[in-house]
Amino acid sequence: YAIDKLRLGEAHKLARGKRVKVAVIDTGVDTAHPAFSGALHDTFNALSASKDSPEAHGTSIAGIVGARAGFAGVAPDAQVLSARAFTSAASGPAQSHTLAVLKSLDWAVSRGARVVNMSFAGPEDPLLGRAIAAAVKQGVVVVAAAGNGGPDAKPAYPAAFADVIAVS
Repeated sequence: YAIDKLRLGEAHKLARGKRVKVAVIDTGVDTAHPAFSGALHDTFNALSASKDSPEAHGTSIAGIVGARAGFAGVAPDAQVLSARAFTSAASGPAQSHTLAVLKSLDWAVSRGARVVNMSFAGPEDPLLGRAIAAAVKQGVVVVAAAGNGGPDAKPAYPAAFADVIAVS
């Protein structure tokens, strides 16, 4: 459904992400997954004490971006940078903290990411907002989840920052 809806066949005739580094800040990526044959350029764990295996969410998001086997992601020729800033909680969604997200964003920018994907949403964090603004000032495109609450939902951050492309 999504591939047809996005008209990826037509989009791939115009661009496939060649020579573009796309950072995915999430729960980490299963680097052995066959969908990423040659796609993963580098990885980073901002939760250095965490030895948990990467979770499905980060692997799924990275697959949407740059999968090369099984199906083609949105940018199958992109170099994917995976930054682990989230880890599972005892129950409920993955958890993180500002410092881990900031370290991941800094790492991604220092590695030459031209696009940074943040598929998470939460309350406004002015420090993260300043870091995103600094990355955008360097030419980085930031994309973030707007949440699934529909048009009447409260603003979700980082997607609600002015410099971010919000996706739902």
